[in-house]
Parts: sequence; C-alpha cells; structure tokens
Amino acid sequence: GKDGKAYLIMACCAVLGAGRYIAYSTESLLVVYVTFLFIINALGTVNTVITADTGSIAPSDEVGGLFGILQAAENAAGMLGPFLGGVISHYLGKDAPLIAVVGVYGFLFAFVSWGYDIHVLSSNRGDTKHESSIAGRKEVKKSI
Repeated sequence: GKDGKAYLIMACCAVLGAGRYIAYSTESLLVVYVTFLFIINALGTVNTVITADTGSIAPSDEVGGLFGILQAAENAAGMLGPFLGGVISHYLGKDAPLIAVVGVYGFLFAFVSWGYDIHVLSSNRGDTKHESSIAGRKEVKKSI
C-alpha cells in the first residue's frame, strides 16, 4: 500500500487545488483569509515532506549541490510563474491561470498517487538498486 507520506502529499495537493478555487470564487474576504490559512499550511507541509525525502535520495556528498539546484529551480519558478500567469490570462482569459494552477495540482496528485512511494520512498528505505547505484557512483569517483 501507499506510504503515509504519499497520502499526506496527495491531501495537500487536494487542499491546494480546492483552496485556490475557493479563494478565487468567493466574494467574502473572510473566506479568502480562512482558505489561505489552509493553503499556507498545505504548502508548508508538502514542502517539508518533499525536502526531507529529496535530501535522502542523494548521497551525502551530493546533497548540498542537489539543494542548490532545487533552490535555483524554485526561485526561477517564482519569477516565471507570475509572468506565465499573465501571459495565460492575456491570451486565454482571466480564468485560465486558475485552471492551469488547479490542473498542475491535479497532475501532482496523480503523479504522487502513481509512483511517489515506488520511485522516491523506496530509495529512502535502502532499496538495493538505489544502494548499488550509489556504490557505483562512489567507485567511479574513487577511480578518477
């Protein structure tokens, strides 16, 4: 069965998608604030789980570089996202960015449902294929 982390990420994706839709659809400022409490907590939760799992995928001598790349990608997405949202809104209509964002959360929900526990969490449990891959990389480094 699925690991609890996979279910937690899936629940966060559902909260994020529903929260974005609710916040966009309502005219009540109170509903927006309450919805964003859930959105912010879901983002914090999913970021913490993914960061912890990502950190245990790479060998210890490569974790710093991996987190550097992930941080650069997150920063680039933070710059490109609003621009892309504006372009989508301009060409496809004012509801299109919301549809795109909810669609991304739906994709992530499906992706996590399909393979997070197999492809990410199995490497965290000392999967022999992953361990032999790490050992192979270390042997290559030693021979260089």
